[in-house]
Amino acid sequence: MKIFGISAAALIILSIVQTTLAQTAASNAAACDPNTCKLPNCNCPSKSPPGGLSPKDVPQFVTITFDDSIQPELLATARDLLNVKNPNGCAARGSWYVSMLYTDFSLVQQWYANGNEVADHTFTHVGSPSAQEIAAARAMLNQYGGVPLGKIQGFRAPFLNYTTDTLREIAKQGFLYDSSSTGVVEDCYWPYTLDHGLANDCWNQVCDPNMKLPGVWEIPMYSVVDNAGTAQLMDVYLAGTPADVTAWSNSNFDRHYNGNRQPFGIYVHPTHLTTYPGLKDPSDLKKGVVEFIQSLASKPDVWFVTNEQLLRWMQNPVPVSQLGSQPYMQCGLPNIGKEICNGLENISINSNIVSGNLLNSCNFNTATWHTCFNCPSKEPTVQNPTPDSIVANNDPKFRHPVPNDCDSVWWDPIVGQCLCTNTNCAYNDTAVPISSTSSTSKVANSTASGSSSQQTNATNGGAPIVTMTIFGLTLTAASAVVLIL
Repeated sequence: MKIFGISAAALIILSIVQTTLAQTAASNAAACDPNTCKLPNCNCPSKSPPGGLSPKDVPQFVTITFDDSIQPELLATARDLLNVKNPNGCAARGSWYVSMLYTDFSLVQQWYANGNEVADHTFTHVGSPSAQEIAAARAMLNQYGGVPLGKIQGFRAPFLNYTTDTLREIAKQGFLYDSSSTGVVEDCYWPYTLDHGLANDCWNQVCDPNMKLPGVWEIPMYSVVDNAGTAQLMDVYLAGTPADVTAWSNSNFDRHYNGNRQPFGIYVHPTHLTTYPGLKDPSDLKKGVVEFIQSLASKPDVWFVTNEQLLRWMQNPVPVSQLGSQPYMQCGLPNIGKEICNGLENISINSNIVSGNLLNSCNFNTATWHTCFNCPSKEPTVQNPTPDSIVANNDPKFRHPVPNDCDSVWWDPIVGQCLCTNTNCAYNDTAVPISSTSSTSKVANSTASGSSSQQTNATNGGAPIVTMTIFGLTLTAASAVVLIL
């Protein structure tokens, strides 16, 4: 099986203007008035927690996200990283930004059915993607992965290579948020809406004050600054020894945890942490990441959430003492009474091959994948991501697509029946009580790293120039890099 990742494509890094991030932001970021921009649908860029909450009363959110295709061995790696519990006993959940090539759609549905987030990462994993690249991926995740269109709310640009046109396009297509921009230190903002434009990555000329996208959220990707002042973003574990990476990660986590508690992110291409025959064993790297995540789980007030859950809280912030009782933080599995093909059915994986009695196997010249739904009559393409079904709709073997009024965990595609008929559908609670010595941790007094409310980048000043590394490439001021990987 071919491994699809960043090493298979061209990575183009644009020119970085020789100014500090904060100075660039000051000249480009539009002003945002918190008196008129109010939750739940508008939020100004700010280092301070939303809703007027004090940092000591705010959860320390940790988001663990995964990029690219979902394959059996990669899913196993993701599960190993998420093998921790939240304070309310519910398992940690993750966000997966899925590209279509080499993805097995039965595993997309399994990921979603277990409470995780499925988001759009384009069809063929191209930078500065076209409208059709974005729409095609969303269509396939719905048609073959069974994820309701309304639940595919997030987008991340491949290679984090986005433009203002990319953001305008996801707004046009109805996405709730983007998570492609970078937050370092001076622009380490809580998630905010694009009502007044972007406030991150202003060095890339994307902070256009004329780009106003009301109600569309930006969730910055929070970097880890190493001991040389280099901002590491995705796959931080590739930038040093496990011991060094753990030290950097702890230092940066503490900056969030003891400061204004902006979310802390762990951004993963699981191919780098997965063992493949003939390739270097990544076990030590993976062990370091897993142990770091487990150490965070032992700290008071730390909650592992998807980006979708994070935004639910942002829209209606509550103190950490109330977080565990919020509906979006609950966990459970449908109590249906019979096995249906909904992502929770029995699936076997042997030698990284998926099989299941209820699954359809779709075979093409370049790919084989599985789904609870109908196989297409020909291989999907960007131009035609959901071809006609290979089975006619009057054939007894026809699988019924997920309707708009029934979540796929309750939908029997073979019978074409929604097994949830009211708002009181039965669930099996999967929460496991977690013992904790304290429900609220002490937060250090406000410091210069984020004590005062910063409404846009324009209020920042005196920021140091920060070197940035993305996908292992070091970027410095006034440089342009074009690298073919």
